[in-house]
Amino acid sequence: MKKITLLAAAILAFAAVPAIAQVPAEPATLTAEGTGIVLAAPDIVIITIGVTTRGDNPAAALDANSADMRSVIDSILAAGVPESDVATSNFSISPIYANRQQGDNQPLPIIGYSVSNQLTIRIDIEASGTILNQVVAAGANQINGIRFDIAEPQPLQDEATAAAIADARRRAELMASAAGVRLVRILSVSAYANSNSQVQFLGRAEAAVPIMGGEQAITANATLVFEIAPQ
Repeated sequence: MKKITLLAAAILAFAAVPAIAQVPAEPATLTAEGTGIVLAAPDIVIITIGVTTRGDNPAAALDANSADMRSVIDSILAAGVPESDVATSNFSISPIYANRQQGDNQPLPIIGYSVSNQLTIRIDIEASGTILNQVVAAGANQINGIRFDIAEPQPLQDEATAAAIADARRRAELMASAAGVRLVRILSVSAYANSNSQVQFLGRAEAAVPIMGGEQAITANATLVFEIAPQ
């Protein structure tokens, strides 16, 4: 009787253990990458403009520099450039030393001081040539660091992203056909876009100082992961 009881308890205990759920197999997948490129002419130019002056002492050099820079800033604002698009990017005061004579090992005397003040401005490319003429006439004696940009890049980035996703889908369909499988559904999508420097020189010359904007390439990349099944 005792053996029968133990056997019945074992059977009941075994029956109480829940069945282990079977983990579904991971679906077969296919990954495809695509690229979208949109070319657009930049409409913004970003330029660094500077004034460098010299004086017998720091105060004299600074006064001369401040006067010229004020004239430069006034000419920029008078051209319709908002103050938010004008920013000081560098300022320095440094001594000017006499030239060393051959055989002279003595410390070089200071013969004056140099003051440099630089602005970075963001201006419409259509007006850039005229504005550059105006700032030079106002006292700017340094212009460098020119680069181009697009004021509203988002619609172009969206267009490039859509093209990249379409390209990835096209590649996926091509690979699936060649491999003898079919695309079931998209499991994941990822994409990003960025703007590159000018890639072609197709701008037009401006009146006054010629400024050529060329074209910029807005590039997007996309990755699609598909579930696949036999045809």
